Amino acid sequence: MDQILPANSIAEVEAQSPAPQSTAPRIAVGLLILCVLGEAALLRLGIDDLDEGYFVQQALRVLHGQIPYRDFETLYSPGLAYAHAGLLFAFGGASQAGLLLPPRALSLLARGALALLLYAVARPLVRHPLWAAAPGLLLLLGLDDAPVRWEPHPGWPSTAFAVLAAWCLSHPPSTRWLVASGLSAGASYLFKQNTGAFMLAAIISLSLWERAGVRVPNEHERRPLQPHPHPRYARPLPEGEAVAAFTGLTLIWLIPLLIALNGDISQLGVLVGRINSASLFSPPEAPVLIPVACLVGGVWLVRKEADKRMRWYLLAGTALFLTELPRVDTLHLAWSAPLLLVVGAATLDRARAPFVAAALAAVVVLVAPTVVSRITSLQIPRAPIAGVEAQTQTVADLQGIVADIHQRTVSGEPIFVYPSSPLLYVLADRPNPTRFDHLNPGAASPPEIEQVIADLTLSKVHLVVVSDYWRAVWGAPGPNLSLEAWLNDKYAQEVARYGAYRVLMSGL
Repeated sequence: MDQILPANSIAEVEAQSPAPQSTAPRIAVGLLILCVLGEAALLRLGIDDLDEGYFVQQALRVLHGQIPYRDFETLYSPGLAYAHAGLLFAFGGASQAGLLLPPRALSLLARGALALLLYAVARPLVRHPLWAAAPGLLLLLGLDDAPVRWEPHPGWPSTAFAVLAAWCLSHPPSTRWLVASGLSAGASYLFKQNTGAFMLAAIISLSLWERAGVRVPNEHERRPLQPHPHPRYARPLPEGEAVAAFTGLTLIWLIPLLIALNGDISQLGVLVGRINSASLFSPPEAPVLIPVACLVGGVWLVRKEADKRMRWYLLAGTALFLTELPRVDTLHLAWSAPLLLVVGAATLDRARAPFVAAALAAVVVLVAPTVVSRITSLQIPRAPIAGVEAQTQTVADLQGIVADIHQRTVSGEPIFVYPSSPLLYVLADRPNPTRFDHLNPGAASPPEIEQVIADLTLSKVHLVVVSDYWRAVWGAPGPNLSLEAWLNDKYAQEVARYGAYRVLMSGL
C-alpha cells in the first residue's frame, strides 16, 4: 500500500528527492505561462454585445463624469468601472479602436495572476509540482471560454485578491500577514462585493473556530512525518488586524462615494447584496460537479490529515464557491471554484492511481464542451471591428446597425437599446439616458421601469434598438411588460433590421 504523506511533510520528502525533481517546478510554471501567452495571442478575437458591452459602457459613463449608484445602476462594487475608465483614458479610449482591448488586457493580467497564485497556494500541499499547476491549467483551459466571450468581469481581479488573502492567512500568524490578508480581502470587495465579503466571513469564521478550541493532535496522535502542527495554528487567530485592514481600505473609497451620494446610503444596497437574484439565476451546468467533487474530497482529506492549512483552504474555498450563486453556470466557476480546485488537486495527489485516472477522465468529459467551443470559434470566418476581429455575420450586423444609428441621429443624441446589448451605446458613441445598461426582466422594479419611461420621454429619445435575440433568451418580459407595451405604442414603426437588431423610431 502506498504511504499517504501529510501535506506539511512533503517539503521534507522533496528535500531528499533526486536532482531532476528541481526541473519539475519550472515545467509546471512554464505550462501556466504558456497558457496565459496563448490567451494573449487570442486577445483580439471575438466580441460580446452583452457583458463585454456592459462593462465598457459603464467605464465610459465614469469617464464622462457619471458616478455609480447615483447616475447609473451597477451590479458590482465600483472598482472595476474606475479601473477600466482609467485604462481607457490612458490608452486611447477616445477612439473606437481603443475601447475593447484595454479591459481585455486587464482581465488577461488577472487571469495570469490568479493561475500563478493557485500554484503558490497548492505547491506546499502536494508532492509533485504538476499537481500544483493543475488548478491553474484547468481554470485557463477548461473553465475560461475566451475568445468565445472575452468578458472583462470583476470576478477575475476579485478572485485573484481573494486567493491572495487566503494564501496570506496560511502563513504563521503575525501582524504583517494578518494585515496583508485583510487588505487583499478588501481589494477583493472593491471589485466584487460578495467575493470580498465572503472571504472576510471565512477569515472571521476561522478565528471563531480556533477560539472554540478545535483540538490539535497530541504528540502520540501525530503521524510519524508530522512532528508539530503548522505554526499558523499555535494560538487562536486575532482577526482584529485583518478586519481593521479590510475596513480601512473600504472606507478609503466608500467615504468619497457617500459624499458624492449626499449621504444617501439607500443607493448602496447592491454593496450588501440587495439585488434581484431571480433575474440573475442561471441553472446548474454539468461542470459544477468538479468543485463539488473537490469539496467532498477535501472533507475526506482533512479527516485523514492534521494539516490545518488544508482545513483553512477548504473553508475559504467553500466560502468562495458560494459566490457562484445565483448563476450556477460554467463561466462563473472560473471565479468561484479556484480554491476548491487546489483542495481537489491535493486530494488526487494522495489518491490511488485508478481513482486519479477516473477523476481526470471525468474532468475532461465535463469541460469538453467549453474546450470544443473555444476551438470552433477559432475556425469561423472573421472580419475587423473596433480594433478586434469577430464572426463575419456578427460584424456585418453590428456595423450595419451602428451606421444606421449614425445616419438617423446626431452626435450626443441619446438612444435606447433594449433589453441588453449595451455594446451598441459604445460602438455608436451615443448616450443612454436611463440608469440601466441591462434591462433583462427583473433587473428593474416596477417603479424603476416607470422611471425608465419617464427618462426616455424627458430625453426625447426617438430611436430605439431592440434585440430579438436577447428578448428570446430572457423569455417572458415579467416586470418589463409595461415598458414593452409603451415601446410598442411609442415606437410603432420598424425602419430597419440588421440580423436580430430592429431599429424603431417615433414621430414618423
